[in-house]
Amino acid sequence: MITITKKAQEVIRDMQQNMEEETFLRYGVTSSCCNQMNYSLNLALYKTELEKVYVVDGIQILMNPSDARYTDHTEIDFQDNGFVINNPNPLVSPLQ
Repeated sequence: MITITKKAQEVIRDMQQNMEEETFLRYGVTSSCCNQMNYSLNLALYKTELEKVYVVDGIQILMNPSDARYTDHTEIDFQDNGFVINNPNPLVSPLQ
């Protein structure tokens, strides 16, 4: 289960309202090299074939099911003009 703080929800909804089309929040992990993984968080206009749609507090989130083991129990927050991913069991480098 993913949670989104109230502040992050406000910022995400504001960003979505500035888009001309309905958007999703794409959330997952990326690998930049052999053992380094980073969180990925962005707005998307479409869903890929592999992604599933999850709804958290009314926000539609796109995720590849294979990322679930890294994103499960994470919290998306917004602090000091940037998104922060809080993970009680960190296995991934912070969002950069």
